Amino acid sequence: MSTIEPADTALPNHNNQKKIALINDFTGFGRCSVAVQLPVISQLGVQCCVLPTSVLSNHTGFPSYSFQDFTPYMREHIREWRKLGLRFRGICTGFLGSAEQIAVVSEFIDEFGGPDCIVMVDPVMGDEGHPYGTYTPEMCERMAELTAKADIITPNLTEACILTGV
Repeated sequence: MSTIEPADTALPNHNNQKKIALINDFTGFGRCSVAVQLPVISQLGVQCCVLPTSVLSNHTGFPSYSFQDFTPYMREHIREWRKLGLRFRGICTGFLGSAEQIAVVSEFIDEFGGPDCIVMVDPVMGDEGHPYGTYTPEMCERMAELTAKADIITPNLTEACILTGV
């Protein structure tokens, strides 16, 4: 005799639609980050699943900004996605605000990446020849390690120089 699980306890399949995990910040002003990526990805017919890294009043290229680090909440979001059994066709990273956050993203790629998942790392580290004020030498080293896990990296000239030590 077989048992049938009640419908409310069965895990629905959330993987019928193509999904991209977008690991980036929410920036209030500055035409960047999730504010720009989300509508483009959605227009492509791909579900964009945002894993927030931080909330910024404006991007870090301005002389001052407000920065709230979401590292303490990232693992909680990942646990919930794991419970849902989510699978991603792509993982795209952007602004990462701490060395610990880079480690969380590295673990995420190890768990949710794979042969059917394209990983793109945008090493948002600096501009105009200088690292952003939020970046430390340790973060630069960790970012170089993270880019090694990517299928595609999109550094600007400053970031390419930082990553290569030039």
